[in-house]
Amino acid sequence: MSFISLVNVSRIFGNNENRTVALSGVSFSAEKGEFVVILGASGAGKTTLLNIIGGMDVASEGKYTVNGEDITALDSAGLTTFRRDKVGFVFQFYNLMPNLTAIENVELACAHAKERIPAREALSAVGLAHRFNHFPSTLSGGEQQRVSIARAIAKKPEILLCDEPTGALDSMTGKNILSVLKNLSREGERCVLIVTHNANIAQMADRVIRLSDGKIISDEVNPSPKDVEEIEW
Repeated sequence: MSFISLVNVSRIFGNNENRTVALSGVSFSAEKGEFVVILGASGAGKTTLLNIIGGMDVASEGKYTVNGEDITALDSAGLTTFRRDKVGFVFQFYNLMPNLTAIENVELACAHAKERIPAREALSAVGLAHRFNHFPSTLSGGEQQRVSIARAIAKKPEILLCDEPTGALDSMTGKNILSVLKNLSREGERCVLIVTHNANIAQMADRVIRLSDGKIISDEVNPSPKDVEEIEW
């Protein structure tokens, strides 16, 4: 049994003449330790798919399971618990609390987590041991993104979802962030999924899923993932 499994998942908004199919019959699986890149142009359905995997939205049709648990069968309270205990989110725009230091941002995010690692340990894991007490306004874009990653991993999620995590960063900083994320997939016994339109990132993925018009048009295992230093930007 796969760790993550989606079978014929569709997401439909509205009805009749206002009906919009955001996802149609999406099926794929992923395992812990995998670094998965989901590619697609704007409007392809990437964010809708990410929201369903993260429990922020529910499928209209199909089945989504995590480690054998049927997530599509959960009610609102169950989805809240799933998000809290199993999923970490990293967004393009860091969504940090500006009046809190780096360590306080991390501590706040995992305050109600079932399991957690110390905020100092999470920040050290992303190379910010020297920035614990700095406010977001005094951090670079790359450092703010690292805080957001530390915030996501502090509650020990089994699934780490990243929505265009390098979209607001320059190439060097973006590569540093990708290196951190790939290392987390290898060392942390978690599945890391990145949604992006940047096809170059696919070169370092274990699995590459391409979406178009709400459908998977390819799902390929990369036999020789490149190191981040090797990819073009």
